[in-house]
Amino acid sequence: MNTKALKQKILDLAIHGKLVPQNPDDEPASKLIERIREEKKLKIENGELKADKNDSYIFVGDDKRRYEKMPDGTVKDIEDEIPFDVPEGWAWCRLGEVGDWKSGSTPNKKNPDYYENGTIPWLVTGDLNDDYISKIPTKITEKAFNESSLRLNPKDSVCIAMYGATIGKLGILTFPATSNQACCICSDFKGVINKFLFYFLKQHKETFIHQGFGGAQPNISKEKIVATLFPLPPLAEQQRIVSAIENIFAQVDTLEQNKSDLQTAIKQAKAKILDLAIHGKLVAQNSSDEPASVLLEKLRAEKEIKIKAGELKRDKNDSYIYKSTTDNCHYQKFADGSVCEIDVPFEIPESWSWSRLGSICDYGKCKNASTDELSEDSWILDLEDIEKDTGKILKFVHYNDRKSLSTKHVFYKGDLLYSKLRPYLNKVVIAPKDGFCTSEILPLDFKGVLTNEYGQYLFMSSYFLEIVNFLTYGVKMPRLGTDDARKILIPIPPIPEQKRIVSKIEEVFKQLDTISAQIE
Repeated sequence: MNTKALKQKILDLAIHGKLVPQNPDDEPASKLIERIREEKKLKIENGELKADKNDSYIFVGDDKRRYEKMPDGTVKDIEDEIPFDVPEGWAWCRLGEVGDWKSGSTPNKKNPDYYENGTIPWLVTGDLNDDYISKIPTKITEKAFNESSLRLNPKDSVCIAMYGATIGKLGILTFPATSNQACCICSDFKGVINKFLFYFLKQHKETFIHQGFGGAQPNISKEKIVATLFPLPPLAEQQRIVSAIENIFAQVDTLEQNKSDLQTAIKQAKAKILDLAIHGKLVAQNSSDEPASVLLEKLRAEKEIKIKAGELKRDKNDSYIYKSTTDNCHYQKFADGSVCEIDVPFEIPESWSWSRLGSICDYGKCKNASTDELSEDSWILDLEDIEKDTGKILKFVHYNDRKSLSTKHVFYKGDLLYSKLRPYLNKVVIAPKDGFCTSEILPLDFKGVLTNEYGQYLFMSSYFLEIVNFLTYGVKMPRLGTDDARKILIPIPPIPEQKRIVSKIEEVFKQLDTISAQIE
């Protein structure tokens, strides 16, 4: 469910007069506007108010069309400008008629007397939060207020941002405050409840953003705001509309929270599934499976043959892990014959074995390719192309679209690709086709001891992530070092069980993804 779109729909219904029923006993908005105009006229005549050269008002002619009487006395047919029909009892006016709109200014930032030990809140667009404003960090002094063209806007004033990326951002003051020139603030409300005005402005945000296009810096200006056509309901209906909006929004927020909680629960469920998988608790063991220890012995035997044939040099750090039948403890035996007891992270089934990553994988040893070896349609995989936590590739970019001069690692279809840079992002994928990747991504070969699919889920498990996050170095761009990675203990099931584990994970993940998609 798109709760943002749902809230917008509620606001659309509200300002079209379709959210709550009309009450014929409500005083029509037209009467309200007439009173506002009469009061304004008297204040001008008594010298309490200056006449605004831009004053105009909208009325309905005998032909049922809307007209606007301009300050110079001319009358303009504006029926075609009216965006939609409103219910009986509502009236159209300009926003300038329902309140006093003012923008602020910025006292000279170079004058410390204007800011040091200031006590008067000075609002900037970054303080707007589309809600009640309870905190304004910047304060100015009485001297700044007196020597600048600022107004102290009263509590409950409605604020809207006019410039840049924050166009349409809103707030309602919970205490008096001044503002900079990027904010337009409405106070001294005439015939409108401030919360109804707030919700109208919120509904109108995309329109304001569109109006702001065209300049070096997008802006809507106070003139554009006050000239905006405004559907005014009777006061009593405004209150009913505001109450209805807030009741519905509260329910939508509950849905949003429930949705967020469910998404979190799904993420936690996936992590638990992987945890069970690498502990040997997701599927049953099968006594007919060849134990993982046999696989490891075969791998060591093959390596010895290559060493004796001179095809391979013995690594001084070569070792293997075994479990003693006498004390059930785990030991690591090194190439020089020395043995030491080791602690394993957790117990695993009898048919499983522990191994260091470096013993089953040439971690860090990759086949490289220079840019001369790349064709225009070669697939170039970068970290940004991989979605975190999901094992999914977001996009495929070819060499002609990504002219990188750095050396690339070569990988082949089916290879496990692991990001050693910022490994907390959990970017582990299986290549769907041949390609080339940044040197921060390592193609891994498990020499037949692990299937790449099981390896992917193992690398994405919380067990592996926690170890890696502990081992990474570097603050801004943390990465996993090769020597540290090769020492990580890996739980290895028999190959048939690895396949059963992968099948069960995919089955459960598919169900969880279906649930997740239904709550979007």
